[in-house]
Amino acid sequence: MGNRNFLVLGAGRMGRVAAADLINSDKKNVVTLADISFDNLRRAQESIKNDRLITLQRDIEDESQLQSLFEDQDVSVCALLHRHSLLVMGTAVMMGVDYVDMVGENTLERMAFHDEALKKEITVLSGMGVSPGITNMCVGWAVDLLDETENALIYVGGNPVDPKPPLNYRIVYALDSLLNFYEREALLLRRGIAVKVPPLSSVEQISFQYPFEEMECFYTEGLNSMAHTLKKKIKGELSEKTIRHKGHSDGIKTLKECGLFSRKPVEIQGQKMKPRDLLEVLLQEKMDLGEEKDVILLRIHVTGLSSNKSTAHTFEMIDCYDSEKHFTSMAKTTAFPASIAAQMIVAEQMEQKGVVFPEQVFNGELFIPMMEELKKRGVIISHTVHH
Repeated sequence: MGNRNFLVLGAGRMGRVAAADLINSDKKNVVTLADISFDNLRRAQESIKNDRLITLQRDIEDESQLQSLFEDQDVSVCALLHRHSLLVMGTAVMMGVDYVDMVGENTLERMAFHDEALKKEITVLSGMGVSPGITNMCVGWAVDLLDETENALIYVGGNPVDPKPPLNYRIVYALDSLLNFYEREALLLRRGIAVKVPPLSSVEQISFQYPFEEMECFYTEGLNSMAHTLKKKIKGELSEKTIRHKGHSDGIKTLKECGLFSRKPVEIQGQKMKPRDLLEVLLQEKMDLGEEKDVILLRIHVTGLSSNKSTAHTFEMIDCYDSEKHFTSMAKTTAFPASIAAQMIVAEQMEQKGVVFPEQVFNGELFIPMMEELKKRGVIISHTVHH
């Protein structure tokens, strides 16, 4: 067998970790890493240092440049901003190249590519990060093990290890995506019915081991594909809450109440400015993670019946910054699942074709191999069962 050609789009933190993992996993893996940012590509070359890494400076918003990237590629991995995801996905389908995306929102728009992907006999897997991604796999696996599922409650969030002002938070992914996340209503399923609740609502305390005993969590938009694929499989509630350091939600609510999330221009000394633009500039400067360490906290409770007995499946993960490789936890837990899935596609371990999602692909025999591959990379998700 010759080289296996992987295309990684986006050379930010997630893209660099995905490219490094693909390079390090197999000497036959050749990675083309594309980004519009020369600085991102330079950082990738400096950190990976391997002649099987090819870096290309390309504008993915240019149709011809984007299409040319897919030529002679076996699998593509998207590590771009949310707003570019569907554009790249559509191009992958048109070019007939298997596709793994770390982004998973806009489920119905993704499903619209299903028939064309089937015709091309390719796998198009979206939401293959930490959330969506690891969360979906764990819920899908538990639902598959239960005879009847009552509730599936997801708690997950990326945070700085050491909380500091402002907002007890540091930016571990795109600031624009973070702020949008706090604006969208949260979709829950309750008894099979979709219910929308305000973001940052129903704040409650959640505790992990030291030093994360006093965290908080609140509803956010995070179900994505599960709201569609698991709708008929969960009798009670399916929901996701984001975990943050205590006091974070009050800080965000204050900013919103002051109008700083508004995109309506205001005039200041003869100059028109959108409050949201100003907020982004200020927060980017004050809250960039820099060299600080981050952590991903995850807990999932899935309850129901197994052999007529009440059964609870609990998954938990505390994943911290890799000081040796200088990988953020957010980058690791987002990029590793996507990289592993892409390699499974090339190895023909993944049979599903068309547009699919993690809870559909990893709810069976591929769940354990995925967990084992994550464990090899230091990402460990515990799973306990209580009757």
